[in-house]
Amino acid sequence: MANSALSAPLHLVPDPIAYHAPQEAPLRLTRRGKFVLIAMPIFMASMGVLMLLGLFLSPAKASADVPVGVAALSVTVIEGDTLWGLARQFAPQLDPREAVRQIAEINNLEGDVLYAGTELYIPTAR
Repeated sequence: MANSALSAPLHLVPDPIAYHAPQEAPLRLTRRGKFVLIAMPIFMASMGVLMLLGLFLSPAKASADVPVGVAALSVTVIEGDTLWGLARQFAPQLDPREAVRQIAEINNLEGDVLYAGTELYIPTAR
């Protein structure tokens, strides 16, 4: 009797064999949904391809150009050249310290070591 008080009547227990989960409706896409699902990934992929093409096909922008408004000579460094010697030889009208500073600034030099074959721009006057 104690057992029957906790169990439900038989007519309220569903038949586990006959019980089926409700079927979900198939996914239907609207025109906007089809656009988002198909066209947007194609658009994003094509934008990525165009960006990569632009990256590899664009011309390189070197910073070795002489700034606008600066008169300068193009000199190729040979072994044994120094900034001080180049400044005195090619810019005698300028103070050598100022000429060395300008040479380093124009050519984006970070140190005072020069390598043979390097092309330097030397300011002649400002």
